[in-house]
Amino acid sequence: MLSNQKIEAALAKLEESEKIQLISELKDTDFSGQINSVTSARAKDLLELATCFSVAPISGFYVGAIAVGKSGKLYLGANMEFQGVPLSASLHAEQSAILNAWMHEEHEVVTLHVSETPCGHCRQFMRELSNSSALKIHCKGQTFQIEDLLPGAFGENRKKGHGLLDSAATNLESVETKRDTRSQVAINAAQRSYAPYSQSPEGFVAQCLDGHFFSGSTAESIAFNPSVSGVVVALNQRNLSSSRSVAITACTQAKLATALSSPLAQAKAIMQHISEASVDEVEMKVHTS
Repeated sequence: MLSNQKIEAALAKLEESEKIQLISELKDTDFSGQINSVTSARAKDLLELATCFSVAPISGFYVGAIAVGKSGKLYLGANMEFQGVPLSASLHAEQSAILNAWMHEEHEVVTLHVSETPCGHCRQFMRELSNSSALKIHCKGQTFQIEDLLPGAFGENRKKGHGLLDSAATNLESVETKRDTRSQVAINAAQRSYAPYSQSPEGFVAQCLDGHFFSGSTAESIAFNPSVSGVVVALNQRNLSSSRSVAITACTQAKLATALSSPLAQAKAIMQHISEASVDEVEMKVHTS
């Protein structure tokens, strides 16, 4: 739980008027991890705030990130670790901020501020952005570009319109004729998936006790391991929101019926350590008309 004292301390570098506006935004019941009250010039001053959202029960290593969209909006990011599952399920702060921007339909991240030097895993993940070569990465008073951090990278640069944030959606529908609202939200999330390597879009939705839905789409990396599943993207959105401590009451996983890999086992494994809610499944097919 973010206390008033913790927030105040994290915002110490801001002017009093900026602080008042931002605290009001953070306390809004619909806060979703997107910051509108502070300009991009202040992004680096929000890293301590972003770090407050870190969930690191295994490592105790807390990292924060701020993604600046081309729109000028700011997006929080923080690392997340999950108990009871392999470490590879962890989400890194850089991924968190970029995926947060993506879930808010930001089509380009121009700058990324991070409290710790990006690891190789994140450097490879950032290459899925179609503008990765132009992305400015700020850390501890230094500015980098992806080529500085990852020379001789694996895979080709993504072309504009074919990257993580700017790829076209896939038209999907349920295999079953009857479906509930939560299933449709999961399908909607799957349609936004970035799955150029497996061609297996998937989406996940978690419904909280306060009525908020948090959905996530899978985000693949050409190196596979830095890929992020829909359940982790959805939990990231919940963690960066006003509902981060609200109980999850229901979940649905949407997957392509013909997919060669299944996200369901990982989703169930992660969720059983977070909530008593079961994970329903809905199978999809590509809509053709």
